[in-house]
Amino acid sequence: MSTPKLVHYHAPQTRSFAIRWLLEELGSPPHELKVLNMKKGEHKTPEYLAINPMGKVPAITHGGIPVTEVGAIAIYLADLFPEAKLAPPIGDTARGTYLRWIVFNHGAIEPAITDHWRKIEPSMASSLSYGTYDDTVNALLGAVGKGPFILGDRFSAADVVIGSAVRWMTLFKLLPEKPEFSSYIERLTSRPAFKSALAKDEELVKALAS
Repeated sequence: MSTPKLVHYHAPQTRSFAIRWLLEELGSPPHELKVLNMKKGEHKTPEYLAINPMGKVPAITHGGIPVTEVGAIAIYLADLFPEAKLAPPIGDTARGTYLRWIVFNHGAIEPAITDHWRKIEPSMASSLSYGTYDDTVNALLGAVGKGPFILGDRFSAADVVIGSAVRWMTLFKLLPEKPEFSSYIERLTSRPAFKSALAKDEELVKALAS
């Protein structure tokens, strides 16, 4: 039986970097990288919209079946390659914490940060997935501040998801300056897999600009 083909649809300097980094952490398993030039609108072609109707990156296909959204892709890939030990297995109580923070990134952190950046003041905090910006930031501080990783001493795909978000939000000054955030970013960006992914993406940016 042939192994189902894995394809990563990617554009540099986007959320898709998290998946490029994760693939490096997984040991760069066999996969095809399909780069979309967003300036040329390649993420809005009928072919790509058939994979992700939102026209967003990242996306993967595995055996032709699409998976979209950073958190879902991270969970899927970490489970697909268990030998890398980036996901607690089902039955391990750490899996609850792992899943909690991956989902929290998309369900609370990104909406809270976006509303804060747009200066939208929630009128009914109880009706929102995140409640308030301050509550969200404090929860995130608690998650990364105990360290060194989301699961304590154990690095996981949750750190790729949360770490990518914290790094991006820090670069654009969307989070308050806190030592918990800066030290967390330092720990993650010192990892060989992160450095490898970043170097590859920097080369890709140059290639697309030429």
